[in-house]
Amino acid sequence: MTPITRAIIVLDQTSGSLREDEDRILGLDLAPSLQDAASSLSGIELILAVPGAGEMPGSAGLSGFAVGGLRIVPLGPLEYGGAGLSGGDPATALVSADRRLRGDAKTAGFTPAAHPALLPMLAQGVAPIAVRIAGPRDTLYRFAISAGAIPMQFQPATEGWALIALVPPAAQATAASLGLSVFPLAYDPATDDLVWARIDGDPGHRDDLSSALAGRPILYSEPGQVLIALKPGETADAFHLHGGHGHAEFLAPDPGLLQPALSEAADFDVPDIGKLPEILEAVELDPEVRKILATIRPRCSVVTASYTADLDRYTGVTPLDAAGPIVSRHTAHPDNKRAEAALIRDLRAMGYCPWRHNFVHAGATHSNIIADLPGLGRLRIKPDILDRYLRILRDAGPLPPPDQWLPDLDALAPDTWAAGFDDLPDATIRQEIERVLKLQPWFAWWKGRCPLPGFGAGLVIVGAHMDSTAGFEPGYSAPTSPAPGRDDNGSGLAGVLSLARHFRAYAGRLTHTVRFCFFNAEESGLVGSKAYAASLKAAKAPVRAVICTDMIGYNSDANRIFELHAGYTDPAIRDLSVPLANRVATAAADLGRLAPAQIYKGTSTFGGPDRNVYDGAINRSDHAAFHQQGWGAVLASEDFFANLASEPAADGNPNYHRAADQTTDPAYSRDIVCAVARAVTQLAL
Repeated sequence: MTPITRAIIVLDQTSGSLREDEDRILGLDLAPSLQDAASSLSGIELILAVPGAGEMPGSAGLSGFAVGGLRIVPLGPLEYGGAGLSGGDPATALVSADRRLRGDAKTAGFTPAAHPALLPMLAQGVAPIAVRIAGPRDTLYRFAISAGAIPMQFQPATEGWALIALVPPAAQATAASLGLSVFPLAYDPATDDLVWARIDGDPGHRDDLSSALAGRPILYSEPGQVLIALKPGETADAFHLHGGHGHAEFLAPDPGLLQPALSEAADFDVPDIGKLPEILEAVELDPEVRKILATIRPRCSVVTASYTADLDRYTGVTPLDAAGPIVSRHTAHPDNKRAEAALIRDLRAMGYCPWRHNFVHAGATHSNIIADLPGLGRLRIKPDILDRYLRILRDAGPLPPPDQWLPDLDALAPDTWAAGFDDLPDATIRQEIERVLKLQPWFAWWKGRCPLPGFGAGLVIVGAHMDSTAGFEPGYSAPTSPAPGRDDNGSGLAGVLSLARHFRAYAGRLTHTVRFCFFNAEESGLVGSKAYAASLKAAKAPVRAVICTDMIGYNSDANRIFELHAGYTDPAIRDLSVPLANRVATAAADLGRLAPAQIYKGTSTFGGPDRNVYDGAINRSDHAAFHQQGWGAVLASEDFFANLASEPAADGNPNYHRAADQTTDPAYSRDIVCAVARAVTQLAL
């Protein structure tokens, strides 16, 4: 291929994110892979295109913002169908996570790429190929690093471990020489995306899958799943791949998959208070308060008082907003945006400062909705100093480049902080404040009116996916057809909203931050949660625990059985997850209204119903995105998977992914939510 001399990188989940508040641009955070490319690639013109920023207040500052060889250009809203992409040159790369945009770029004559980490290959005139390489973990890891592989999946397999990655063609011979097995994946990674399709489930689902895959190449297969490629104009809804409780899993390039997660013991970077006595003070949760919070037993009716009302609003039973009831929360349906906006409004009304984590997929921009209850940590910046310098940063506009050489804190006199940096240039002031106060992109410190976490506060994530589908309906059209998704996953969404309301009473009383996450595009292959977990990993976020709720609403009998899924293919990650499941199970037992939790601890999607061997939810809901990044995570769900012969039959929702998903047992759901509330309180103390 022609070596590239120019690259247009479209700002998305692979390249970075804007700092926005009240529709005003306050700054920009670049992903590590783009920062590396900007600082290491010479002779390549790099342009970061920021769609939708052209008309926003603060965008003028972006135009003067340069990082190494990277120039930033605010654009209007992104358009597809070749608009603005004409007269392309193969020496110019168009980098985007969105396969639809990459398809347009290829048609226009550009060289498309799915991730900025591929730019060094393209600059050398090397077109990456996709491969599955398997063997011993350590050998595979060393190969991946030395070959410059960009991973899309890295997990245990029958051959040891397996890496699905984009690599230079010559790397195949290197891998073979190391004794690794190599299997090329025959698709075009420049324009297409990989998807795992589950094929387990009842025979009817298998027949549906066979019909959907007719004429479509299967790139690789394993028991229970096949690997296929989606072309630019396709979506997963074109062939609904759900079988049993499984569904398609989207694979995207992510360099962070090869990096270790920040351990809980590392917390987040705590400064030495001895060096900074002028700006820091110690904080500690009062032991008596800690004791009270650890033993408090709030009534479930209080914790979930608004649960049913929220469930009705987000599933089309009652009006969501002034426009009336919603029809569907599918990402292709216009009501998905209404649900995003309603979540923002609801969280603000509770007193939170929610924000959007944006990502692109299949020709559209979607948002995960995030809100924090900040933890006290062990140290905090003195409130008057923090307020003073946050005003400087928020009023200053986009920050200077992160690679700009700035004086170290040790070179600044202690009284400089107290005096307000009056003698320093503006750029130095802004950069040094951010560096010293350790303001990190994994929490939205730039938003006004919002308290910040203290140093040493880890993240306890509580999540649910907000989108829905009725993909099993004959003739289903995602942009127009009803998909109320009351169980999947209105039940989990309403549960996380209940938890957010409940925990507002704990503001300023917990050591660790409780983060409430509403993930989008789960039904498209875990797209939103995987983009979000990757961003946290890249920012070195101190994730302490993850608990997700998905389908906690269907219960048609008196058994009241529920499931906790801690299983994962990597036993080490499974072992981080089981204690979280045990906490939720113990909390549920203390409540005394649910049957004992069925805890799945398996490392395989086969071997059911033995829960020590098997977990049917591995890589099938949003908790998987955090497993894949190396964090402990657990999923709470209804009694969906097969039970032991000594147990009652499973009670799975017969209306799964159908328009008839409109019936749940709110009292059952609320009891699961209450158990999660107790476990989260203990984790956040």
